[in-house]
Amino acid sequence: INSETAFALERFNVEKPRPIEDILKENPKTDICLVDHQQTSQMNPSIDCDQVVGVIDHHALQSKTLVTDKPIYIDIRPWGSMSTIIAHTFLTHKRRPPTAVAGMLLCAILSDTLNLLGPTTTDWDRLMVAVLADIAEVDDIQLLASQQFKAKSKELANLSAVGLVNGDQKSFSYAASGFTGDIGFAVVETTDDDIIMDRIEEMLPEMVACKKEKKLQCIFLAIVNIVKLKSCLLLCGPTETSLAQDAFGGEILRNGTMMDLGKRVSRKKDYIPVLTKVIKEGWSKPKNLPRGPSNNDIMSHLEIDPQDPYGNVKRVNDSPTEKMDAAMEKIEAEEKKDDGEYNIVIA
Repeated sequence: INSETAFALERFNVEKPRPIEDILKENPKTDICLVDHQQTSQMNPSIDCDQVVGVIDHHALQSKTLVTDKPIYIDIRPWGSMSTIIAHTFLTHKRRPPTAVAGMLLCAILSDTLNLLGPTTTDWDRLMVAVLADIAEVDDIQLLASQQFKAKSKELANLSAVGLVNGDQKSFSYAASGFTGDIGFAVVETTDDDIIMDRIEEMLPEMVACKKEKKLQCIFLAIVNIVKLKSCLLLCGPTETSLAQDAFGGEILRNGTMMDLGKRVSRKKDYIPVLTKVIKEGWSKPKNLPRGPSNNDIMSHLEIDPQDPYGNVKRVNDSPTEKMDAAMEKIEAEEKKDDGEYNIVIA
């Protein structure tokens, strides 16, 4: 449970939900309705596709969409939040959601739509926020959103680089004429992007390690300021830089490791559709690109940091010291030959 969800649970006095793994252990044949996603790559690994009886979502049908052997309930609408769909369904069935449920749905819509200011916001989102606020007895929606976003940003300061890169990351598969493979796209939303910017040197090597582990062709991380509604994109290698330049064309900053994305703030509307369009139009990795940062000679694993009071996951080097030193010397030598290289340090 992240800090934003914890805030909403406490605010509306809702008990923390049980892990799906525990529920399935007790009843392996439990029916499952997927919400806010329908790609198998984003499903909890404990869920079998044959258990899925429904999908409620607001995202595009892209690669790795769930395939079932039997008809299931589907409700996918181009609205700003999946919770808007659920709230609307309550009303169309002439049922009033309980106060606590209305409050949780309200917080979810405010989060998804960036307090109704994000580019995915629709009139339905605005209407459901007004209705849910009345049912949940919320007098000041702006105050609720402010408190919720502060709770969300508070956790980020304590997250490890592993948590920041992997916390809200989705993968997208492509099979175009010039590019085939998966792209990972992570998003970090915060009220204070300077705190996250100060940790770029930690996140870049973690992005490279994550790219290797998940066998991604590219990986991006967008840092979104949810107050000022602006963002920037971290670039961990020359392939990412080339694709980002063709897709977004923003100014490259911080020695080539970051691109200014301006007012783009939504992965669903501003980031993935643009990348998809460029790839479908024939983008391919340019020839003679400088070799990107590589940790192929460095073995590592993830473990909970016993020294961290928050129980963060950290990356730990498995390679002998001699092998680590040799690998780092190799990377440094490559950097001297290619301006596009970035130093990789694994704690």
